[in-house]
Formats: sequence, structure tokens, C-alpha cells
Amino acid sequence: MALKFASNLSRNRYGVLHFRLAIPPDLRSHFAVKEIYRSLNTASVKDAALQAQALSMAFKRAFVEIRQQSMTSIKKPLKTPLYDTSDIGVGLVMEYHPDGGLKTFQLDPHDSQKTIDAAFATVERMNKARSSAPAPATKAAPLPSKHIAEYVTPYLDYQAAQQKQLGKDTLSTKTSDSYRAAIESFIEIVGNKPLLELTIHDQNRFEDIVFRLPTNRNKMSVTCGLTIDQILELDTTNLKLLSLQTAKNYAQRTNNFLSWAFRREGSKPPFELLDQVKSTKKRKAADKRRAFTPEELRIVFNPATLGKSVQASPYMFWLPLIAVHTGMRINEIAQLDLADFVTNSGISCFSVTDEPDKEEEPELFAKRLKNEASKRIVPIHQGLIGLGLLEYVGTLRAAGQKRLFPDLIGGRDGPGQPASKHFGRYCDKIGLTDERLVFHSFRHGTVGLMRPKVAKELRKAVVGHSAIEDAHDGYGDINNDFSVQDKQGAIEALNFDEVIDYSALKREAPTLELLSSSLARNAKRRAPK
Repeated sequence: MALKFASNLSRNRYGVLHFRLAIPPDLRSHFAVKEIYRSLNTASVKDAALQAQALSMAFKRAFVEIRQQSMTSIKKPLKTPLYDTSDIGVGLVMEYHPDGGLKTFQLDPHDSQKTIDAAFATVERMNKARSSAPAPATKAAPLPSKHIAEYVTPYLDYQAAQQKQLGKDTLSTKTSDSYRAAIESFIEIVGNKPLLELTIHDQNRFEDIVFRLPTNRNKMSVTCGLTIDQILELDTTNLKLLSLQTAKNYAQRTNNFLSWAFRREGSKPPFELLDQVKSTKKRKAADKRRAFTPEELRIVFNPATLGKSVQASPYMFWLPLIAVHTGMRINEIAQLDLADFVTNSGISCFSVTDEPDKEEEPELFAKRLKNEASKRIVPIHQGLIGLGLLEYVGTLRAAGQKRLFPDLIGGRDGPGQPASKHFGRYCDKIGLTDERLVFHSFRHGTVGLMRPKVAKELRKAVVGHSAIEDAHDGYGDINNDFSVQDKQGAIEALNFDEVIDYSALKREAPTLELLSSSLARNAKRRAPK
């Protein structure tokens, strides 16, 4: 349970606690100030409360002594011994003894600053005496905590175990890397010190520095290899700095880590990073992705430009075409195996699944889906069949290939990552520079085209959106409630005859030789130098 502040304690913006006490109005003529305000040099409420209690008792006793002196010139005896004040006036002597606690010390009503300084000096002696006193024999001295970095790997192992409890195989590489990057940035900023030595000053340093760090600082030549302090000395005027949301993400991941680490030590973190900073995760309407217009689709699927590049590959041709005719996500398409081309009720379909090919390397070709609803059967649009997609699949099988795009290697963000970057460069090349136009725009367009013609539940079953919006939607099984024929009807509702020249595109369809050339380039690029 958190300690409550005493009425005479206050915390400044740096987390340091101060003692404050108002001088009674009838005694202010004896003091140069109306209020006593002095730092206690600690952020610990427990330690500050002890000091504040002693100071409060001392000053209240001084106030009583001053009033007694004002009422009579005769010195009345007190329960505590008086100090010989013939040279400085009436005062009170109080001393601290480790075995007996607070006794008496000198307070001078005729010199307010001497009175205040004497009170704080006595409490300081009290703290020193307490810290030098031997620990009680009944309590063992606390063991020093490990350094912060020693908790990182056990924490990520714990997170991976939690994922298994949730039914997932393991912590994704992307998630693991994001947590490690955030925690290591925190350690770089505050230092790899023992965990239990973290204080409010470390929070202040992190919050003062994090917004001054450049993005991708370990990848840019100007900042790569530099320490945090060296980076802070650079002129960052022309460098892109961490956004508010990125800094907030760093802080939240570090907070989760520190909470876990301190819990293992039977304690709680002394702070919460950026707890007063509001998240900016919610996008503004103007920043959201949008669908391609018909005219923009004509530009994208211009036979003279689609798939043409210095490093041409079949995926540069087929990925956008499959996306616009199905609404599938980029990684769902990029990770397709040839075994995922199936026939269901006489209809050629994509089987969108995360079932791996046991003969492939799991690290390079791991298949992942966004959610359970993503696992589905999607009929192949007649436009794709007319372009020769199934014939191309047959050619790959005959050549001994197992994947539709064998030159797309899985990475942290899945095998679709390089394809997504290539598509962005392709859009820039053909003049589509609106930042809201991305590969995912095909999915937006698919849903938009289906909306007037296809029931909402069927749309969700085709594009792989979760159907559950309320308790009613949880009944039944949306993937089995609709037949393959129903889904084919939804897919064929996507009509691009007015914007895509299928005949001209078919003449540009990639060959097996193009794939072989791409695989050779990739092998050369990955070969050790």
C-alpha cells in the first residue's frame, strides 16, 4: 500500500521531497519568513516522513518557548533541559541519541535563521546516526540486486512462455526485438546499474533525453556507434527525431519490463516513465489509408510498367494482382505455398493458413496469420485464372519449387516486407505519391467494392475479418456458414474489366526464367564475402 504524504511534505517536479511549515501569524515577527521550506534531499516518502516528524516536533516546541518568553521575562522551567542562552537569548537545546531517539536541540527565537538551521542540522545528524547504527540482529541485510541488463533475457523468456499459454507458438521476432530495443535504449540512457538503485533521477534523465534521440540511430552513418552523450552533442536539426508515439511505446515496454523485474525482487518500480504523456496512437481521419480510385488502378496495372524494374521478379507482377482480386493481406499472399492452391467443390481456391511446410526451414519460411479469422478459403478470381496464374503454379511445381514466391524470404515483419517496400518505390515511379496509398489500399478497395453487393458477414468471411461484434455474432462458424460457391460469388463481384487490360497484362506475365534470375541474384547477395 502506497505511503500517504504528511501535511508538511511536498514533492517538487524532480521528485525530491521538501519540508514545509507555516509560521503561526502571532510569531511571524520573530522570523524572517512566513513559511519554512527546505529540501529533505530524498525522494523516499518513508525517509522524508521521519525527518518531517522530527522537524515538526522541534519547531512546535520552539513556538511554545517563544510564546512563554513573550508572556513573561521570568524563565519558566521546562521538562527538557534548557541551554545557557545568556549570550543569545532564550533557546531550547535538543540532541539526538541513536539509542533514545530525539531529545533536545538549540532553537533561538531571536535569530530565525539560526533557529531553522539548527533544526535541520539536528535532523541531518539524526539521519547519519540512524544510517550508521547496526542493523537489528533479527533482520538480515538485503542482498544487492542484479544489474538491469541481467533481467532482459529472463523477461523475454517469460513473455514467450506467456504466449504459449495463450495458444501461440512463441513470441514473434518483431515483438521480441521491439521490447529489446526499448529496454536497451533505457539502459543506454540511465546506465546499466543495479536494479534497486534506480531513482526518480533516472526517470528524469530518460524523459529529458528520449525525445532528443534520432530515429534509426544505429543505422544512420552519422550516429551509428556513438554513445547517447555523443549523440546529444550533435546538431540534430536535419535529423528526424523519435516521434511522441515511438517514445511512448519505448516507455510503456520499459515500464512493463521494470514492473516484472522489481516484482521478482519483492518491490515496485520507483517511477513510471512518461506517465503524463498522452498516446497519439489514434490516427486522424486525414492520415488513414485509402483505396485506389479507378484511374489510379489503371496506372498501377499499366502493362508497360507493372513488374518492370532493375531487379524484376515474378512477385512484383502477381502480388498486386492477387491483392486487388481478393483483398488478401500482403503477408498472406507472400507466404503462399503451392500446396495452398486447392480445389474445393470444383472451384480453384487459395487456402490461407499458417500450417508450415515441414520440409522448409522454419525460421526462413514461417507462416503467420493476423488472427483466427484469417484462416480461410478464398476462391481464385476468374481474372487471375485468365492471366495464367494456375498455369504458372503448374510450371513451378514441375520445376520442383514449393512456394509461389521462393525469392521472398521471411523476416521480422514477414516475407511481405521487401515486397511492400518495392511496391512503395513502384508507386513513386509511376507518380502515385499520396502517402495514404500503400499496398494495404487494395484491401480497402476490395471491401469497398463488395459493400453494395455482398452481405457484411460474407464479406468478413472472404477477407478474413473477425465476425464477432456482440454475443449474437459468437454463435455458429462464419467460415463454415457460407459455402465456397457463396464466397466465389463475393469474389466475382469484384469487376475490373473497365480498368485492367487483362489481355495486354497476360502478354507481360513472368516466366520461370525470370524467377531463376531472381533466385540467382538473391543467392549471390546472401553469399558470404
